[in-house]
Amino acid sequence: MQATPNQHPPQNRALAVLLLLAGFFIFTLVDAASKQLTEEYHTLEIAFGRAVFQALPLLLIFAWRGLGIARSSHPKLQALRGVTIYICTLLFVQGLSLLDLADCTALAYISPFVVVLFSIWLLKEKVDWQRWLAVAIGFFGVLIVLRPGMGVFGPAALWPLSEAVLWAFTLVITRMMPRDGALTTLIWTSLIQLFLAALFVPLVWRSPDLSDAPIFIVTGLGNLLGQLLLIAAFQRAPASMLAPFSTIQIIFAAIVGWLVFQTFPDFWTWIGTGAILAGGLLVWWRETQISR
Repeated sequence: MQATPNQHPPQNRALAVLLLLAGFFIFTLVDAASKQLTEEYHTLEIAFGRAVFQALPLLLIFAWRGLGIARSSHPKLQALRGVTIYICTLLFVQGLSLLDLADCTALAYISPFVVVLFSIWLLKEKVDWQRWLAVAIGFFGVLIVLRPGMGVFGPAALWPLSEAVLWAFTLVITRMMPRDGALTTLIWTSLIQLFLAALFVPLVWRSPDLSDAPIFIVTGLGNLLGQLLLIAAFQRAPASMLAPFSTIQIIFAAIVGWLVFQTFPDFWTWIGTGAILAGGLLVWWRETQISR
């Protein structure tokens, strides 16, 4: 997601890394809170609560920047992006209800490889052998994590894998909107998610317990805060420098999963996760070389 303020903050790479890590840690807490909610609530209702508490603070952004901040040069693409992110939320939360936090997070990290495939199809980009090698390494890592017949392979794994494919498509859509800034995109995404969530939640609605309200708030406010931290990070340092640090989220997921749900990835899951991350880093390295 690109940052858009007309005047960027001063470049500060150390601060950018800290902001990025803080953002991914908050995203991990959001995922853990969502997983906890799946024990009592339907995925559609969790998505609705998340959308409400993500959208409400945007009123402050409108008060600060005015309604003009929502003006888009690509309204159709923004609408499509909002729809895909809403579906991504449903897919990933459903995956969290069935899989360990770290396994679900690791499987979702195949998205960089799918972006390469979508770039060929939608952006007509040429892909060299280094990026094809990265794709092969990444998908080999997925097979190790899944371990058909003995790992997490099964219908449950299709939820985060499907989310990763759709998220990759969302990233390609974002590349196709160069004139829209990060805050504009965030506003469009949040409002469209809220509209869709409100449309479908009556199908499964049950009155939430008051004791669960803080968890719903964490999922919404945490997701918004995490995105704002990432925007701030990418305003202060090049994306090519920050990209490798995103892999820390898998470590965060393993730690939080162990502390909250008493689950921890086994040896082979770590090996597969390492292969997924290696392939992702190779994609990042090659894209950096090409851009230079």
